[in-house]
Amino acid sequence: MNALDIDLIRKSARERAPASRSTAHSLARMTSLEVARRTVIFNVGAAGISALVDRARIDIPGLTSNNILYAAANHNPDIFWAIARRDRFDISDPQGEGFLAVLPLTHEGMRRLIDGRLNTKDPELCYVARQSERPAGIYVWAIHAKGTLAAAIPLVLEKISSPLYRGVNLYSRPITKGGLRVLEPLGFEPGASYEELFTPHLQMFDRSGDLPRAKPVPPDPVTVEVVRSMDEMARVIAIRGAVYMGEQHCPFEEEFDGNDFSATHLICHKYGEPVGCMRIRYFADFAKFERLAVRNESRNAGLAGKIVDTAIELCRKKGYRVMYAHAQTRLLSFWEQRGFKRANGTRNFVFSDFDYVEVRLDTEKHPQSITLNDDPYVLIRPEGHWDTPGILEKSIGRGVCETGNVR
Repeated sequence: MNALDIDLIRKSARERAPASRSTAHSLARMTSLEVARRTVIFNVGAAGISALVDRARIDIPGLTSNNILYAAANHNPDIFWAIARRDRFDISDPQGEGFLAVLPLTHEGMRRLIDGRLNTKDPELCYVARQSERPAGIYVWAIHAKGTLAAAIPLVLEKISSPLYRGVNLYSRPITKGGLRVLEPLGFEPGASYEELFTPHLQMFDRSGDLPRAKPVPPDPVTVEVVRSMDEMARVIAIRGAVYMGEQHCPFEEEFDGNDFSATHLICHKYGEPVGCMRIRYFADFAKFERLAVRNESRNAGLAGKIVDTAIELCRKKGYRVMYAHAQTRLLSFWEQRGFKRANGTRNFVFSDFDYVEVRLDTEKHPQSITLNDDPYVLIRPEGHWDTPGILEKSIGRGVCETGNVR
């Protein structure tokens, strides 16, 4: 399924129209509102996909296998849309008459589409965005909409104009001049680009103008970020030294216990000044929150809560459902306000001159948590910035060095 045969759609419409009947009432001449009133667009299951694709193979040889389509639609139901005339549609037994299939692609999927490495006949699903994930681009995989149903194609494209998809560019690969004549009125133009890549072999519908203008938002004076440099780590050490060693008189060897280089650290700034920090260590079934500290002059401003909330979100994105901490008994209410509980059987204990109690938070898995099925480029992005292309992705343009070192 490497291309669409829209020329077939146009030809079928001409052949099916009775010579004595004006085409003024055809769907092709109707407004979008009239088309919407006369057509139905809906998702179908495996049986519905089979029926539609098997029928399409008569007109479009070379369509990909049903199993590949099943797998793609199961991965993201927004991939396959059935089209039917409303006057023939039975809601108790929905039957499609045509369909439009798209591939919402990830960042790496788009790069592979543009440079030709993406196998659009059997795409690897790691390059296809899930239903809850905003794609980097949408490839029009295939269309089969005979006769007057072809007029409903713009309505199907509107289905992928929800807030999640708004402003995402569309791409296609028509194979006939007739196909080009159908695509151009919809907004497709010859040549396609993505970031610094370009190909003349695709059509592109630029929808970047559909994005609403962002209203200027004053920057939040408080930020909580993952520590990424030795300078930021030095700030963490200074905060902990002031709080734990200076205020609580904790010995150096007990505060800096040898676990700092096997952990993720968060640092909180207020107006650029480092004011708080926390350490996270990871175990097989849970993440452990440690060394939460806020400088004395910045307390009672909700900063500790922001740090913990950031840590919870980070760990959920990493796939953790259980967060665990040792709460000083006098501060137990703070942890309870964040959703942590002292479960039955938890223990009280003492270290560095303070008494502690075990607390834990059980959460739901984040809908976009990192898995082995994710794009490999996502897995090498900076910690916590998995939604933003990283520096290593920019190195793709340099190609492959045969004598380079192995990473």
